[in-house]
Amino acid sequence: MNDIVMGWLFFAGLALEAVAGLIGDHRAAGKVQEAISELDLAVRDLRDMVSDHLRPDLPADRRPG
Repeated sequence: MNDIVMGWLFFAGLALEAVAGLIGDHRAAGKVQEAISELDLAVRDLRDMVSDHLRPDLPADRRPG
């Protein structure tokens, strides 16, 4: 399930990047970039959570993220 969610977030980010390219310097471009950044953080956090779950043998201070 996590792979599916990561895929949705990733493709939503790609779609927003395409939109950002179309709107150029329009004042909405900043909002689109903010949304892309938030999606990037969500994907990174989800990957870290999955990684932590797959590596419970590592001490918390040595886990990625």
